[in-house]
Amino acid sequence: MLAVGNSLCAAQVTDSPACKLFTQKEASAYVGASLGAGEGSFIPGNSGCAWSDDAAGFKLTISVFPAGNALQLKSWGFESFEGFRAVLDIGARAYVARSPVMEVAGQKYGGGWQAGAIVGSEYVAVGLKGPKADADTAVAFLRDVIKRRQR
Repeated sequence: MLAVGNSLCAAQVTDSPACKLFTQKEASAYVGASLGAGEGSFIPGNSGCAWSDDAAGFKLTISVFPAGNALQLKSWGFESFEGFRAVLDIGARAYVARSPVMEVAGQKYGGGWQAGAIVGSEYVAVGLKGPKADADTAVAFLRDVIKRRQR
């Protein structure tokens, strides 16, 4: 029974609508490196997807939550992150910033660019880490995600 449960879980994750927005090749183009196939999010309430190359530490992510889950930029200290700036013409509380590098149990995390905005009743956030990742690419990716989701 456990094997069947794991298969169903994997099938549901793979079928994430966010994973269908971009091909593996398109995702790789955004970060400037070859990434694996998109994998859906296990986070409850999040319709998300991540394409990654774990060995190199490269990643491209999409997360979509109800708008009430939007990051509280000031209370979470986002305004102190490198490159933080508000972004116009995307949605409410739209921003871009580079997450700080943190070390946990000897592993380094963070250092990628992220952008997000409240669009209608949803909070849409993206993250990029790789050779082409920068603030402008994060904003362009966020705009592309929003546009493709509205089709």
